[in-house]
Amino acid sequence: MKRIGMLLLGSALALSSGCGGDDQLDCRADGADCTLSEAAAQAGVLIGAAFNEKDDPEYLPALIKDFNSVTHEGAMKWGATQPEYGVFNFDKADAMMEFAGANGMTVRGHTLIWEQASLDATPEYVTAITDPEALRTLMADHIRTVVGHYRGRVDAWDVVNEPFETAGSQVYENIFYQLLGPGYIAEAFELAHEADPDATLFLNEALVSNAGAKFDALLALTADLLDQGVPLHGVGLQGHFITGGPNHDELRTNIQKLAALGVVVELTEVDIVLRGTGDEATRLERQRQDYFDLASACVAVDACKRITFWGFTDRHTWIDSFFGPGFAPLPLDENYERKPAYFGVRDGLLSGP
Repeated sequence: MKRIGMLLLGSALALSSGCGGDDQLDCRADGADCTLSEAAAQAGVLIGAAFNEKDDPEYLPALIKDFNSVTHEGAMKWGATQPEYGVFNFDKADAMMEFAGANGMTVRGHTLIWEQASLDATPEYVTAITDPEALRTLMADHIRTVVGHYRGRVDAWDVVNEPFETAGSQVYENIFYQLLGPGYIAEAFELAHEADPDATLFLNEALVSNAGAKFDALLALTADLLDQGVPLHGVGLQGHFITGGPNHDELRTNIQKLAALGVVVELTEVDIVLRGTGDEATRLERQRQDYFDLASACVAVDACKRITFWGFTDRHTWIDSFFGPGFAPLPLDENYERKPAYFGVRDGLLSGP
């Protein structure tokens, strides 16, 4: 966890007007108007957003202003980095790395293994394999090549993304499970650790922010992997809140339970749609409270080290392409103006000790 601490310190020092220090702004002071990255630095966490290439002159300045961590929305997934067998393409991911480096941002790598029936990033040439050793060799080559390409430059990797059934608590029987057995998860972590011993390696799972059977299964899997000596360092709790907001107490308790196992925790892929009934002001206030509950649950537990939004402006969100317009799930509106949700995040970050 030493690497996380050094990166947190480095991110805070890199901010041109960061909080903390004798001559710098105290974000809790009366009248202070900190950005999200300034508030996060004072809270001791990283604040990130998903990045994608946009033909929009306002996009990058807004990203730089409020965030000190970045994750590419798609360019580090298997289908992008190795679109054809043995043919690797790092152009988009390399461009993001250059952007992040120039602006003092840390980088999450997302994701090395993700194979689900409904939505994933695994090309057909992978899922068509029938020989276990052929798949094992390909998986090893892919992870070693991708992680090795960014060795020492990517802060953290989602090594295995969504290992469980989307709507269940059983490990999903994807192509890796079918041919290699449940041990494929441990193998993937060993390979990633071999390729970059300093990277923080994560399991990343959806629909586990609140209490329930799926979170219990994730907790048990995490404990089992650690008992085996697998180099698993962190767990990402995905935060796509489509039908309801987070339950603060349950989320904090889940973070605490994972922390008790000795891993760091990150809230990943966060977006919270406008929900419920009432006029727009009422719905925006409810969204503000949801974001406050999420951010305050994180900073209440020392092991929670980063919050990453899946985007940052309602002008560009994957929600629109999947569910249609009008859900407005992010802290900045379509004009890059701060919404109540923005202040909910900031107040939540500053609610901790």
